[in-house]
Amino acid sequence: MKNVLLGSTALVGASLLAAAPVAAAEAPTLGFAGWTQVEISFSDQDLSAGRGRGYGFEVDSNYLTWSAKGTADNGMTYQAAVSMNMGGGAGSTDEAKITLASTWGTVVMGDDDGADDSMMKGGYSLLTAGYGYDGGYSSQVNLAGNASFASLVGDTGDATKISYFTPRFNGLQVGASWTPDSGASFDNNVAGDADNDGDRENGLGLGLNYINTIGDIGVAFGTTYSRAQAESAAPFADRDDIGAWSIGGTLTFSGFSVGIGHGDSGDSNCTVANTLCDQGDWWDVAARYKFGSTTIAGGFLSNEGNPAGAATGDTVDVFSVGISHAFASAPGMSAWAEYTQFEGDRVGTASDNDATYFMIGTKVAF
Repeated sequence: MKNVLLGSTALVGASLLAAAPVAAAEAPTLGFAGWTQVEISFSDQDLSAGRGRGYGFEVDSNYLTWSAKGTADNGMTYQAAVSMNMGGGAGSTDEAKITLASTWGTVVMGDDDGADDSMMKGGYSLLTAGYGYDGGYSSQVNLAGNASFASLVGDTGDATKISYFTPRFNGLQVGASWTPDSGASFDNNVAGDADNDGDRENGLGLGLNYINTIGDIGVAFGTTYSRAQAESAAPFADRDDIGAWSIGGTLTFSGFSVGIGHGDSGDSNCTVANTLCDQGDWWDVAARYKFGSTTIAGGFLSNEGNPAGAATGDTVDVFSVGISHAFASAPGMSAWAEYTQFEGDRVGTASDNDATYFMIGTKVAF
């Protein structure tokens, strides 16, 4: 299916290139960008087994992107981009994609996030510093298996897919993505990835968002939906198909922003026999204030679910506040500090954890 889809897109692209010239073609130009981010963190938590040191140094992100972008003689732009995460002692490719864009919209082919991910909106998008409850505090805090991020079960991530995004009409845009197999990426193609190994297949991701300025108020609203079939052939237990959705938005006025979001994964990927299983739902609220090159932001996330299908479910509450500053005297360099309070309550008190986390960091981008 993936080869058919990508091949069909190539034919569409060829027909578009055959249109009558309206502008001079431009050969691809190369681009290179990236950043390195270093953090020092401190934590204090009840569930400290294996994490009793209480502090850590971390290269949280070390990212490089290469791109080549050109323009066809009919005005269509075409771009190849490869992004690498250079952490872990060895570089690994994170995303690789080809993007075609013109008046008819945008097509993205390759290993990239889908419309159901990239078009989500919520309070988490306002957070700064280490991105608060949607960031990297889990490197120090023992989550004890709790779901604690503003995400949805069944997200196909950067699995190989094809996506289409309409042009933005008066602020409104619609997107759709198709992922044959969530376990297939790069040269691990669909034919080479088993369809009974617990992944998700035939995944459809849909997104709709509205981004505009009304008077002096910036408005951003989005809603997404994802569905897929759970691969449940032996030796994996029969599982429910994926059906998850989100909705949220932000408002901005004179440097102040507020946002709210909600997501629900329902019984996505639950074992069919476990009728009490609930993968959970979350909601979040956040606020941000930007003045000059300084940003202050804080937010709260609450997540409830019952993936184990027990008599009572799990709850997670996370509060985070941070401040960041970009140095005008050192272009590309920024620094931040962040405080996070985590409270996780799982079935059985042995997995409960209350934790505080503080982090300072710096980043050089180019």
